Amino acid sequence: MTGSTSARPPVVRLVATALVAGGAAVARQSGGRVVLVEGALPGETVDAVVTSEHASYARASVVEVLEASPDRVSPPCPNVARGCGGCGWQYLSVPAQRQAKLSLVAEALVRLGGVESPRVEPGPPLPTEGYRTTLRLAIGPDGAGFRRYHGHDIVEVGECLVAHPLLADLVATGGFGFAREVTLRCGAATGDRLALLAPSAAGAVLPPSVLVVGEDELEAGHRAWIFEEIAGKRLRVSARSFFQASPRGAEALVDVVKAAVAGAGPGALVDAYGGVGLFGATAGDDRAVTVLERSPSSAADARVNLPSAKVLRLDVERWRPSPAAVVVADPPKAGLGRRGVAVLSASGAGHLVLVSCDPASLGRDAGLLRAQGFRLRSTTVVDMFPGTPHVETVSAFVR
Repeated sequence: MTGSTSARPPVVRLVATALVAGGAAVARQSGGRVVLVEGALPGETVDAVVTSEHASYARASVVEVLEASPDRVSPPCPNVARGCGGCGWQYLSVPAQRQAKLSLVAEALVRLGGVESPRVEPGPPLPTEGYRTTLRLAIGPDGAGFRRYHGHDIVEVGECLVAHPLLADLVATGGFGFAREVTLRCGAATGDRLALLAPSAAGAVLPPSVLVVGEDELEAGHRAWIFEEIAGKRLRVSARSFFQASPRGAEALVDVVKAAVAGAGPGALVDAYGGVGLFGATAGDDRAVTVLERSPSSAADARVNLPSAKVLRLDVERWRPSPAAVVVADPPKAGLGRRGVAVLSASGAGHLVLVSCDPASLGRDAGLLRAQGFRLRSTTVVDMFPGTPHVETVSAFVR
């Protein structure tokens, strides 16, 4: 009797040369093909297995590090070794992470934005543990966890290094009933806690201090929210509303945005992709504020948080521009794009402050803004998510 075994992917030896956005390192095979290697650092020699192949490049994952970078460290969270995909850069030292993010942003501005010698600065140091006030977890048979790195399996975690203390006990001991996913959120300054369970909260057992709501209840019209305080402003944040997942990081963003706005002349402020109105509330000062936000939940929160502002629930691209002195824009990962840049530029604003969460979209937007007559004055990298390759920036453009 003969049997068959599935072929194992071959192991290739590679030398990594540089990090790219998303966290992988670049290497080349002997034939010249580019390979993006997950888990490798510049200068390292590694053995890796190819996980996917594309027309012009391949992806691979490290199985053994043969020559390690001096920047490599042991991940401080044991869940990384178990495959947790929540914090993909914990094997890179914190100083090296910060330097890598500065380099990635500068490279994108030059290559994609055509900016010569961009001024890219680090923001203030932020906590590396216990900083996340929003967590989205999957529910496994034995509790809550995160998806495996580049996979769908659930890695259940009893402890989470980056969870805010108000959420840590919920991750460890929370009973989430029949839910498949849970979003946990807290207000660091207020102590409020909320659990949003999908598809429903049936069977959930959580402390009485936690506001528990199911997705099915929200679909039926129920509302649920917490409050948070940022830069002295009390903000309502509903269960489905976007809000920064690090309050210290949000404070740092606000400080950089306010400094950029301060240089603008008198006139109105437009808070584009405004969410619950964070920047309109904290950087608007005595200006007339218009918030542009497509999410019904976030727009409703913005009306509460900025009672004197004009809040328009629409896509930014559909806004009919009105005169403004300054625009603050915090778009999703895809960035402003050609249409977003054209609409916001048509406001006549002399200052535009762009909050970006992706170096590539920042670079593309910088090029589009340059074509509209804007000059990039500075970019600040706010390291809101240490231990991950996520990059958050604030860029000040002047016309």
